Amino acid sequence: MKNILNKVEFHYTFIVMIFGLVITGHFVNTIIFTSLIIVHEMGHVITFRLLKYDIDKIIIYPYGGLTKLNTKINTRIEDDLFGAISGIIMQCIYFGIIFFLYKNGIGIREYTYNLFLLYHRSILIFNLLPIYPLDGAKIINLILSKYFRFNISNYITVFISLIVIILFLLSNSYERNYSTVLVVGILLYNIYKFYNDISYIYNRFMLERYLYNFNYRKRKIINNKDDMYKNRYHLFNINGNLINEKEYIKRFFEKRP
Repeated sequence: MKNILNKVEFHYTFIVMIFGLVITGHFVNTIIFTSLIIVHEMGHVITFRLLKYDIDKIIIYPYGGLTKLNTKINTRIEDDLFGAISGIIMQCIYFGIIFFLYKNGIGIREYTYNLFLLYHRSILIFNLLPIYPLDGAKIINLILSKYFRFNISNYITVFISLIVIILFLLSNSYERNYSTVLVVGILLYNIYKFYNDISYIYNRFMLERYLYNFNYRKRKIINNKDDMYKNRYHLFNINGNLINEKEYIKRFFEKRP
């Protein structure tokens, strides 16, 4: 547990937002909001630990947390999906406990419960938006990866993220204040960074396929490296000859014909 706590970072924008809440006297709001974010993120952390994923750091933002992993890209899609939804599950369990305490008159007043309900719904709905790096975008990306090429799935995720942000800004479903500016700015930065990293991520994806053995039931015949899928083993059709995945990738990295 101590090792995990050492990996928790509070982003400066979160500190700015919390400072704004505190100086305006919203102490209860601060505690409730922060506790929901931490519990949500702990859901991801517990699941990733069970899956034996290496956790790099946990960053707390104004809209929620982000657990960064230092693990392979070629993990099972089903495991990654479980990791993506585990924060939502843990948050719902936490709110379920608050609801039980409130209904049974155990330490939770109506005002406090209503704040919990407000922030729980807000964080839950916001994190389900398909905007990278929110949980909703990760879930969409993983589902896309089951049916589309790995690279294409990432580009579609970027496109969907930008469209949803534009629709969000055009809607009247949010308060126009400094917190919104902070959140939208962070999201746009993360989308931009992810877009720039897509080629690097794909090269890592291929290198792992060369260095490690992954057992996939499904096989697919493709024509070039850009057609690879996350959850399939590939045979490359080169001038009518089928070449196995490792040999093709070895030729690519060694720049052999």
